[in-house]
Amino acid sequence: MSRRALGRLLGVYAALLVVLCVGVRAWFSLSAPPREVVVESWWKDGARVGRFVRAPGDAAGPRPSPDVVAVHEVVTGEAPLCAQPFLFTLGLVPGRDGVRAELDGEVAYATVDDLLALQAYDRAHLWTAASFGWGTHRATVLHVLSEQLGVRAQEIAERAKLTRVRFERRVPPGARDEARAAAPSPERVTEATLSREVVLRGVREAGTHLARAVDDDGRFRYMIDASTNTTLPGYNWPRHSGSTFFLAQAASVLDDPFVRYATLRAAARLRDAMMRDCGDQRCVCEEGEIAEIGSSALALIAFTEVVRTGADGAYRPAVAQLAAFLRSQQRPDGEFQHQFNRVTRRPIDVQFLYFSGEATLALARAHRITGDPADLEAARRGLARLSGSGWSFFGSRYYFSEEHWTCQAVAELWDRAPDREALAFCARWHEYQRRLQQDADETPFDADGAFGLGPLVSPRVTPASSRGEAAGALLDVLVRERLAGRGARDDELVLVDRELRRALAFVLRHQFDPGPSHLFLDPVAVRGAVPGSPVDWQLRIDYAQHAGSMMVRWLEVDALAAPR
Repeated sequence: MSRRALGRLLGVYAALLVVLCVGVRAWFSLSAPPREVVVESWWKDGARVGRFVRAPGDAAGPRPSPDVVAVHEVVTGEAPLCAQPFLFTLGLVPGRDGVRAELDGEVAYATVDDLLALQAYDRAHLWTAASFGWGTHRATVLHVLSEQLGVRAQEIAERAKLTRVRFERRVPPGARDEARAAAPSPERVTEATLSREVVLRGVREAGTHLARAVDDDGRFRYMIDASTNTTLPGYNWPRHSGSTFFLAQAASVLDDPFVRYATLRAAARLRDAMMRDCGDQRCVCEEGEIAEIGSSALALIAFTEVVRTGADGAYRPAVAQLAAFLRSQQRPDGEFQHQFNRVTRRPIDVQFLYFSGEATLALARAHRITGDPADLEAARRGLARLSGSGWSFFGSRYYFSEEHWTCQAVAELWDRAPDREALAFCARWHEYQRRLQQDADETPFDADGAFGLGPLVSPRVTPASSRGEAAGALLDVLVRERLAGRGARDDELVLVDRELRRALAFVLRHQFDPGPSHLFLDPVAVRGAVPGSPVDWQLRIDYAQHAGSMMVRWLEVDALAAPR
C-alpha cells in the first residue's frame, strides 16, 4: 500500500471515529424537561393496573388499595427520538430511558418500568442466543403507548411526536414498605463497602434460590422469566452439574439442611439417572450416540464437593469412575478429546470452549478424593497444555480465550503440582481482563466492575462472575505465596484484589435481593436470582451458580488473608 493510500485510509478511519464519538455523545445527552413530570404507576402481581401523570405541585391523586404498590418515575431529561425503526431501537439507554408520545393533544409514557416488565430492552436484535441481544424492541414500546392512547400502534409510529425521556425511580411520599422495596436501595454495594456479612447474604440468597428450583426428581427449573415466573424451555446438563457444585458449596458455607438436601437430589439425578456406559468407562450424558466431556467434568467437580464437604461420602465410587473416563479422553500432549462415540466406542478428537479447563480442574479435584497419582498427572498435563503449547501462536500474548476454569485449576493444583508458567499465564489473562473492566464513568449504566462490550450494550453479569471466580483463584495463590514468604508481588496482589472486589460488588448490586419486586408476578420465586444483565431477566441456573461460586471463593480468600 502506498503512503497516499495509507494516509487516505487513516483519514477515513479518523473521520469515522469522530462521527461515532459525536453520535455517542449525542446519545448520552439530554436537556432538562420544561417542568418535572411525575409518572405514578400502580402495580399488582407484576402488572400495571393504574397510571397518573402530574407535576410535583399538583394535587395528590387517588390512593391505591393495600394490595397495590405505587411507584413514582420522575422525568429528569428529554431528547429527540428518531421514529425510523433501526435508529429507534438504538435511541434508548436500556434501563434508564423511556418514551413520551404526543398525539392529537394526548400524552402517554412508556416508562422504564413498563419496558422492564415486558423485557423490551436488548431484544430488538438478537445475537447467538435468544437471551443476548441489543436495542430496544420498537413494537413493544409502541404497544405500551397505543394501549394508553387508544389507537393502533401503527398510527403512533406514523403521526405521534416521540421524545426520549430519562427516568429516575423515586419512593412516593408516605409509601408503604412494598413500594420502598421497589425503589433502588440506598445501601449501594461497592468495592469499599464489601463485607463478609454482605457476601454471606448473597451466598444465602443465591443458594436458596437454586435450592427452591430443584424438584423432587432432582431437576432444576433451568431458565425462568422473572417477570411472569414462567419456566422457559430447554435444559443443559453441564449447567445442571455446575449448579449442583455451587449448591454443595453453599450448603457447607451456610450449614443449611434445605440447601444440602436440594444438593443431594440434584447430585443423585446425575449419578443415578445420567451416568451411562461410555465404552469401558462411565460418563454423564443423555441417551444417544455422542457424549461430551463437559457434562462429566462438571459432574465430577460437583461430586468431589459433595464428598469433600461431608454431604455424602457415597459419591466416592462415582468420582473414581468419572475421573477414569476423563483420563481416557486425554491425548498424549495433554489436550482432551471432547466427545465420545458410544456406538463405535471411540473418542472424537474435537475441541469446544471451556471443556478442557473443566476437565483439568475436575481431575485436580478428583485426586484429593481418589489419591490416584494418575488423576494428578492427567491434571498436571492438562494445565500445561492449556497454558503452554495449547495457546501458542503469533500474537498469543496479546489475546486470550475464556480461561476462568484454567485459573481455578492453577489454584487447585498449587499445593501438589505448582506450575509457575501456568500462574504467569493466568496473571497475564487477568491483566488483559482488567483492561476490559468498566469504570463508573465509562457508560450510562450501573456497570462499575463489569466486563463489557462498550457503552451501547448493557453489561452482562455472568462474565463478571466467572472472571471473579478466576480472580479469586489467582488471589488465593498469591496470598498463600506471600504467607509462605515466597515474595508474591504486592502490586499484583492489590490489582487482582481490586479486580475481584469490583466484579463482586457489581454482581451483588444486580442480584435480586429482592430486586424491583413490584414488577414480578411472584417475587419470592425469583428472590436471590442473578439476571443475565440489569435489563435481561431471563434467569438461567448458571448465572446464579457462577455468581455464588465467586462469592464463596471471596469468602475463602478473605478468611485466608485475615490477620491471625
